[in-house]
Amino acid sequence: MLRVLEPFLMLILLMALGGYLYRTKFLDLDFCRRLSSLVVRITLPTLLFVSMYNNIDLPALQQGWIFTAVGLGTSVILAVTAHYSARFFGLQGMTFGTYQILCTNGNNIFLPVPIISVLFGTPYVVYAVLFELGAGLFYWTYGVSNFRSGTKFNVKRLLNANMLGLLLGLASGLLGVSIPSPLYGAMEIIGNITVGSAMLIIGALVVHLFEEGLKPRREVWSVVLHRLLLSPLVGVIVLGLVQLPAELKTILLVMLSMPPLVTTALVAASYNADEELAAMGVVIPTILSFVLLPIVLLLF
Repeated sequence: MLRVLEPFLMLILLMALGGYLYRTKFLDLDFCRRLSSLVVRITLPTLLFVSMYNNIDLPALQQGWIFTAVGLGTSVILAVTAHYSARFFGLQGMTFGTYQILCTNGNNIFLPVPIISVLFGTPYVVYAVLFELGAGLFYWTYGVSNFRSGTKFNVKRLLNANMLGLLLGLASGLLGVSIPSPLYGAMEIIGNITVGSAMLIIGALVVHLFEEGLKPRREVWSVVLHRLLLSPLVGVIVLGLVQLPAELKTILLVMLSMPPLVTTALVAASYNADEELAAMGVVIPTILSFVLLPIVLLLF
């Protein structure tokens, strides 16, 4: 039991540090936005490349393709259910778009990477990255349009740092491309900044919401249902249809039980979206996931 709780305690400590730094004015929301931009544009793509390059091989790809398929398929299912539930709530404009992104875009790297590393070992992180490959295909062609004007489906948006990191890592790993040790070491250091930075941001957002005294809106509970109930339910159905080793079954269920991506709350401010909904829609499901995920892991 202690082994299952270890990664969550580690992440909680980092979140607590972020909250403390926010309370003591070492961090503010403007700094968190800049840090979020650094994570999304630099450190996360580097982490995705290194994780894919270091752990991918043909056997892993043969077993892991289901993660990519489920990542993409689940995003489509959640987008459809989020669309109709948003209409039920009467959401419009940027509030509609913010709600849709919260329901469909999971925290597929920042939380599961340390959890999988501690519980199963670093080589298994590649399955989280393969899941993000599928989810990213949906997010960057359709999902991100909820924060932008123009056409909903745009293949050109796939040419971004995160998808390039994933695809280049996949190709380099499978082809056995040799990266010079100094360059690879530098990339590992940069990638390792990602998870810690994300946890500090979450901690700052938690304290910010408590200080503002904001009460959860009804849409937030629907986000919780999408991310922490409907998404895992898809996983239960899939696991009943496919044959996977026990470790991969657990990892797939963990990936489908992730709360919304932390940077959604900060990106929303950049696009003049519903920042209040975005912040609550990230913080509340994330806190709840720290209670529910250990239970799921103990059961499996």
